[in-house]
Amino acid sequence: MVFSHPTELPATCGLPESMGAPSNWISLPVFDGKQLVMLVGVGNKNGAYTDSDIEFLHLMAYSLWQVTHKLETDVALRRFSLSAEQNPNPIIITDLQARIEYVNEAFTRVSGYSASEALGKNPRLLQSGKTSPQLYKEMWTRLLSGQAWTGELINRRKNGQEYYENALIFPIRNDAGVITHYLAHKEDVSERKSAAERIQYLSEFDQLTGLPNRVLLMEQLQLELAQAKRSAQTALVLWLNLDLFKDINDAFGHEAGDGILREVARRLRTLVKGRDLVARYSGDNFIIVRSNVDQYGAGRLASQLFETLSRPIALQEQELVLTASMGLALYPNDGQTANDLMRCAETAMYRVKHTSRNSYSFFSPDMQERTVRALQLTNALKLAFGRNELRLVYQPQVSLQSGQAVGAEALIRWHHPQLGDISPSEFIPLAENSGLSTQLGEWVLQHVLEDLRSWDEQGIPLVKVAINLSANQFIETDLASRIAAQLKMSGVPAQWLELELTEVAAMKNPGQAIETMSALSALGLSLSIDDFGTGYSSLSQLKRFDVHKLKIDQSFVRDVVSDSEDQAIVLAIIQMAHSLGMVTLAEGVETPEQLAYLQSHHCDHIQGYLYSHPLEHDAFAQWMRAPHALEQPAG
Repeated sequence: MVFSHPTELPATCGLPESMGAPSNWISLPVFDGKQLVMLVGVGNKNGAYTDSDIEFLHLMAYSLWQVTHKLETDVALRRFSLSAEQNPNPIIITDLQARIEYVNEAFTRVSGYSASEALGKNPRLLQSGKTSPQLYKEMWTRLLSGQAWTGELINRRKNGQEYYENALIFPIRNDAGVITHYLAHKEDVSERKSAAERIQYLSEFDQLTGLPNRVLLMEQLQLELAQAKRSAQTALVLWLNLDLFKDINDAFGHEAGDGILREVARRLRTLVKGRDLVARYSGDNFIIVRSNVDQYGAGRLASQLFETLSRPIALQEQELVLTASMGLALYPNDGQTANDLMRCAETAMYRVKHTSRNSYSFFSPDMQERTVRALQLTNALKLAFGRNELRLVYQPQVSLQSGQAVGAEALIRWHHPQLGDISPSEFIPLAENSGLSTQLGEWVLQHVLEDLRSWDEQGIPLVKVAINLSANQFIETDLASRIAAQLKMSGVPAQWLELELTEVAAMKNPGQAIETMSALSALGLSLSIDDFGTGYSSLSQLKRFDVHKLKIDQSFVRDVVSDSEDQAIVLAIIQMAHSLGMVTLAEGVETPEQLAYLQSHHCDHIQGYLYSHPLEHDAFAQWMRAPHALEQPAG
């Protein structure tokens, strides 16, 4: 504190004489460095001030300053104390030896330590052992150099629970600029950290199974391929898709389906090792990535997967055995990038799905060619409706009792201008998989009704025409109303129309199937089940269906003369149908021997090349004009 030499002032510089001003007035300016902080004025003395008077006045001014400064300091301290105590975040003040001298209420609430437990202690009582020692080293390096430090600490509360804190720690200096204390201002960011980690987890992991999702899979696969390239090793991508999983969902419900996916994920984890990666790509598609494996090792992994999946799963008091279709692709032969390998593995998987199921296949170049063709045909089919590339043919059906025609099946044909004739066995599955089957089915129904009306107007005798319903059409809840609308618009009586659905489609959801069949029958339509014997219906289920005909699949008719198993199946279908008041129709009858066997065992109707090939519109009209009778087999 600096005091200037006192200055004697005339009374007019002090108080007015009218107010009793002294005859002499002396001022004592008090400076803090260069700043004037107080001006002490003294008067009421007769005569000049002596050196002794001035020394006394200096002492008095200093004392007055001390009292005033203390009052200001106390006010500032109270203000700081209130601010610190009411601060929602923990505050710690330590001395230079890192002994705690002050903590606020927030510190007590967050850490669990009371002030009495913390004072005099080192802040290391909060350490969890999870914070990097390097971080503490960097912190003290900055603090000892007089700089502030900020960072994230993993600390432990008194109850042992770990939590995350963002901390700002800085030195406190006195008036002379000397560091006397350290102050730490902290914020508990555990919830924010947990939320961020949760968001990160959700962006990389599947919520249902806990496996890496598609995003993390592709990141890890790219890293794996980079490592394989550096070390000149191989890598395997295995694509696994559960067979008939949609049917399981339909039959048991999505909650049961989710449980199955979790169980599959658990089983797949038991087979991974080392750098292996197992991920859920989407739906019931799982991916396994394994490094440094040859074709033999890849096949062995696939066999292990079949074995672990084959163990029964308890589901609603039943035991379910899963099967899967798997496609395998190897780096570097099948692809150099993650996208290439994934595409190859998926292509190989679909090859298995469309041929056999419950098996695996390695990728081959011809699969890629088939995939390209499938994409080409799918795109072309979307345009075929508006380009008049589709047409209908009709294959007659005949009664084995009367020998007369009793109906016909409408079959769709496709001729592409550049690709030529496309087989129905190729484009109909593509329509099912691409969502075009409903559009295709409605096109068939519309044109069959147009043909029936045209033939009727020409006076041509009509027979019942059967059209196939796709599985996708059959599950639509408004199917009956839409067909009713088309019948009304065409003016064709429902009695001339028969709807065929496959056994598998009918059995996906028997309850809904019964409801839909009843609605269709109420319109006056006939119903039949196509490809019977290839599905898994039982007599108890079949008798609830409102159908009048079972069509025996041609796969059983082909060798019915020589194969005892086919004979047993055909006879069982005929007997089952007759016991339920239904008629039977055998498909694919091509030889007199087949005809004779079916007649001798009381099959009702047949359809096949022996009687007639599918006929174009005009040829079928001519055929209906002429009388026809089935030639009876000799003997």
